[in-house]
Amino acid sequence: MMQDYSQNQVDIAGADSAASQAVRLLQVLNGRAAEVQGVTARMYTLATILPFSDYADGFRRVQEFLSFCDVIESKLDNLPPVTREPILHEVTAVKVRAFHALLKAMGAYLIGLEKRDMINFFAQAVFLMQQDVLVQFSSETLPEVPAQLVPEAMGSLCEEVMQRIKRLLERCIDVPDFRFET
Repeated sequence: MMQDYSQNQVDIAGADSAASQAVRLLQVLNGRAAEVQGVTARMYTLATILPFSDYADGFRRVQEFLSFCDVIESKLDNLPPVTREPILHEVTAVKVRAFHALLKAMGAYLIGLEKRDMINFFAQAVFLMQQDVLVQFSSETLPEVPAQLVPEAMGSLCEEVMQRIKRLLERCIDVPDFRFET
């Protein structure tokens, strides 16, 4: 669970409006992190009985949260390093924890889905989007994260989930992939 931001050591006394705005965003981040934790815990716990629509909605909600983290990071560019670095560290840590929880929930759900005979007709579009998100996060975001913030098995878990998605995509009804059409 994410620490309450007030426990962190960021001095905002006399801070300019950008620093105050970043701290306010972090306060919102705490609330959203708790929601995401609930979403991923539900996905993981109910993996064998969760409807596909709830699984896809859970993924979407976590993805929105990760985008919110990116917004906060972009707001930090104009802050002095003494203020920016602790906030950036916190946002990065929260983002990685959220993504790790999502990977665990996806893994549990996809294991159950692989055992089913039928796959939701709309699953292919969802899996293609999820595959893109996983590839982007593992190739662009994770390499930039300090090693001490990345859970030990996160790389292998990400690879395992991507392989499960690939196998499920092969079972989906063949629908043209328009993502790369010109």
